[in-house]
Amino acid sequence: MRYLLIIVGTIFMTACTVTQPHVTEYILSPKINTTPYKAKSCQESSLKVGQIFSPKSLMTKKMKYIENEYEEASFSQSEWARTPNRAILDVLIKSIRISKIFSDVSSFHSRVSTDMLLETHIEKFIQYFEKNNQKSYVEIVVTYNLIDIISAKSIAHTTISVQVDSTDVNAKSGVVALNEALSQTLEKTNQWLAGICK
Repeated sequence: MRYLLIIVGTIFMTACTVTQPHVTEYILSPKINTTPYKAKSCQESSLKVGQIFSPKSLMTKKMKYIENEYEEASFSQSEWARTPNRAILDVLIKSIRISKIFSDVSSFHSRVSTDMLLETHIEKFIQYFEKNNQKSYVEIVVTYNLIDIISAKSIAHTTISVQVDSTDVNAKSGVVALNEALSQTLEKTNQWLAGICK
């Protein structure tokens, strides 16, 4: 009887154990151009990169994708190691600092007074699947507004759009493509800022 209870108990415990699927975490780590820009007019000015405005989906670790143009869903076994919103802010600040366009670059957390503020709005940052999941690409669309702190007026604004094809139709290939697209976006951002400050 005792052995029967042990066997029944073991079977019951095994039946109640649910194996959770393995979740792979991915990071945003775009290549950043380390060549300083020869933009002279802003070298004595400081810049604060404001809090990034983005869809709520980029404020979580869930990895979203769009299928058939309109259907948004999440990968069940893949997620971001950090929220894209925060990760993009960090690499944006790093990229602008390395560009040497401004004398100093700080984040919105800093209490330091600066000459200019860069407002950033991420409109798109997502992977697409089309043609019955036979093709995949990613798209990043970012709008910037450079503001003079003293006058509170816009100095310049622009929208940067980058699209990169994925080599495969899965989350991993999408992450590789998003990193490449983000790298191109950062480079275009610095080119825009350098053009204003030439």
